[in-house]
Amino acid sequence: MKLIVRAALLTLLTTLFSGVLMAQEKLTFRAPDESAFTNYVTAVLEEAYRELGIQLEYVELPRVRGEQLAAEGTIAGELGRTPALEDKRRELRRVPFPLFTFDVIAVTDRRRCGFCRPGNYDSLAYVNGMDAITKVVNDLAETPSVVTPTDLEQVVKLVEASRVDAAFMADFQYQGSSLSSNPNFITHRLSIEQGFHYLNEEHARLIPQLTYQLQKLKESGRIEELQKVYGVHAEKPAQPLDASKPIVVLGPVQKGLTNADGTGVLWAFAKQVFPQMATQLHPVVTSWQRAKQMIQEARADALLGVRANQNIENITLSKYHIGYDDSLYLFMLEEENEGPICVSGPRFIEDLVDTQRPFYRADSSLDCFALLDMGRVNAVVDYKKNLPDWTEKPYQQQLLAKPSPLFVAFPDTPRGRSLRLAFDNYLAENVSEPPQN
Repeated sequence: MKLIVRAALLTLLTTLFSGVLMAQEKLTFRAPDESAFTNYVTAVLEEAYRELGIQLEYVELPRVRGEQLAAEGTIAGELGRTPALEDKRRELRRVPFPLFTFDVIAVTDRRRCGFCRPGNYDSLAYVNGMDAITKVVNDLAETPSVVTPTDLEQVVKLVEASRVDAAFMADFQYQGSSLSSNPNFITHRLSIEQGFHYLNEEHARLIPQLTYQLQKLKESGRIEELQKVYGVHAEKPAQPLDASKPIVVLGPVQKGLTNADGTGVLWAFAKQVFPQMATQLHPVVTSWQRAKQMIQEARADALLGVRANQNIENITLSKYHIGYDDSLYLFMLEEENEGPICVSGPRFIEDLVDTQRPFYRADSSLDCFALLDMGRVNAVVDYKKNLPDWTEKPYQQQLLAKPSPLFVAFPDTPRGRSLRLAFDNYLAENVSEPPQN
């Protein structure tokens, strides 16, 4: 009887001791580049490992060096890589649960190449060690000059400084970089890849348990919850476009682009493109204020000539730009007065002026300059092309904003998203360059 009790006690102590060891177990991985997407991936893995009593730790390493240490077993493995890793690092074992998908994209500067269609590149850069991108580069029709820095920041600097024609990267790298907030850059998908978690063969015993925990997270809806928490979710799908319904296109008056008489570069472009998507086109010339309200309330289908930084709510912008806006200036007289600053264009113009003065909104540029000449306002924010011919007074000029790409805005509704997709697809397939560059 005593032997039985002792055996049972030994078994219990062994079990408890093993549990303590498991609770204290830690695995180390290379720290990923910081972004909402990588934060989501690490959150999923941390929850799955936590169910196994394992804590994850991260160490900053270059990608290639991290891969080497993972193969040696110095660190536990790779958080997320494509299956191409298995061809060169046989010591790493795949966890057979598709952890994420991503696009390999080309990032190029609209100012250099317009729509910048994927194709031949004289030079490009990408982060060293990204197997999926290496394969894309090797498949290019012509071999470009390639630069492979050790980190993403260097790649971004190269393409921002026009040192290379393009930067190849994962879409989540792009979203976490300064490029995503610069409207001068356009992206094109080159391939779709799937990512998996990898462990060194030393930890292969964990793979069945970890796969089970990841599957549980998916089936319980927890993975979808984490996608929402970190802002990683699929774009709302576009429905088929009803071509029988007329398309209402708004054109706030911009001299040379959308003139009040229905002429101008952007009106000509709209009348060429939109009839390809519907039987009728209804062009509407209006003010910026009314146009903004109509597009936000989905009382119109499209708004021509919108800057990306206007931050209009409830809209979605076209992928392709339809031209470039001119530089914006602050015009003043030599003698200042206490009057307001006059604007007649879109509201975003007011954000460009660092001032405590109020703004006065006029119906046209000519009204603003007339008020300035009469000393009724202190300054005017406008384009040089809108300077009146009749003024004899010299203006002081201060540059407020350099040229920026102009887009088409659509309501963020099922119809708006369908129309935006049809618009972008038509331009991709039928239009070689922006109408005004």
